[in-house]
Amino acid sequence: MKKLFSYYLLFNLVFPQNVTIKYPDFEENTLQNGLTTYVAKHTEQPAVFFKLLIPLGEFDLPSNQKGLASMTADMLSKGTQTYNADEFSEAIESTGGSLFASGADEYTTISGRFLKEDLSLGLELLSEMLIKPTFPKDEWKLLKRQASEAVKTWHSDAMTVALAHLYRLGFGDVPIGNIMTKSLLKNIDLKKMKSFHERLVPQNSIFVLIGDIEISKANELINQTFEAWKAVDSNQNRVNISFADINGIRFRLIDNPELEQATIGVGFKGIPSNHEERHALNLVNYIFGGHFSSRLNKTIRAEGGKTYGISSQWQSYRDFGVLGIMTSTRVEEVRNTYDLIINEMQKLVDSGITEDELVRAKSYITGSFPLRFESPTSYADRVASNNYYGFTMEDRKNVIINRNAVTLNKANEIARKYYSPENIILVIVGNQKIIKDKVSDIGSFDEAYYKDDPK
Repeated sequence: MKKLFSYYLLFNLVFPQNVTIKYPDFEENTLQNGLTTYVAKHTEQPAVFFKLLIPLGEFDLPSNQKGLASMTADMLSKGTQTYNADEFSEAIESTGGSLFASGADEYTTISGRFLKEDLSLGLELLSEMLIKPTFPKDEWKLLKRQASEAVKTWHSDAMTVALAHLYRLGFGDVPIGNIMTKSLLKNIDLKKMKSFHERLVPQNSIFVLIGDIEISKANELINQTFEAWKAVDSNQNRVNISFADINGIRFRLIDNPELEQATIGVGFKGIPSNHEERHALNLVNYIFGGHFSSRLNKTIRAEGGKTYGISSQWQSYRDFGVLGIMTSTRVEEVRNTYDLIINEMQKLVDSGITEDELVRAKSYITGSFPLRFESPTSYADRVASNNYYGFTMEDRKNVIINRNAVTLNKANEIARKYYSPENIILVIVGNQKIIKDKVSDIGSFDEAYYKDDPK
């Protein structure tokens, strides 16, 4: 108790609990087309950073078109009405800056970084790729050929296979429940890309610009950049996505006769990014399996010697979340490793975490969280994504305060609520001839082959 008190006192001296994250003063505006903009002056570097976030991604597509958002984003810089692909790349390289698009699950982004004297050109190029892409056939053929080569080997990594099947079992036949495979790639073509691009509209989109520039000049350039981006109906049709309500253990055994190890994946329902219990869950997950000295790693790696590493993760989205545990072990230890995972989950539920563990977790987060804001890019990313996820500026500033306010009782309530081992999805990838008898008494299971598309 004396040791805990000393550590708690040191924690409060070194890491005050009332620390707020300092953000630059962002000026917020809404353009006539519905685009929300945030602009801040930041003079530590003679450069300007920006990020455009459009809330349209893989989740807004039919389940059999997984990868369309990502590939459409890749094509935006492969030719516009003014530049072909080489000319576009050379224009960026001539400035020493960067400009790239990315299509993700929940949104599409375009990010840029330029010296302040090159900002006008950088924003012109952003406008070109956003509003005037031409989707050249020769560039599409090249991109599709590259994608075809990439999807041939998705099944070569056992953890990728385990995660793909876990998400399919947990979410079903929706975009997040699918992985891009050779069969799904056949469903993507230029017509669908152009159709997806037409749905990239300014309403509900966010543009953040921060750097060595006067606010008034930045707003002038922003208005010029997005003047031709017209507000139209985006035809959003995002389906409701949620992790399945599991009753008992839903178990899938995936055969890969070439493996000498077995990979274990466990999944269970989590919470969305902006859920009121997010601070407590973040701390509990950190203690349970979120760092190298976590409970899982200590018990299963350090003491048990069953694996080189194991972790638990909370993957959160705007409307839902999922918790997962992943590790690999020797085939002869697959059952013992699984049992240790379940035992640790049950111990967390039954006995909870300790005050010492909670204080140490708060200490780490209090010390490490501000390090995420080491550059203007970090602010641009955070402001754009936090706006999408529904956080206010006060939420952003008070993350450490709110996380340090979590009590031991609240943390243990969350542990009991979300980490029960009674209702889980379990996937094991390995050589069935060796591991099947070792795990068959866990419960009834279905079987799959590692090269087949998850179903």
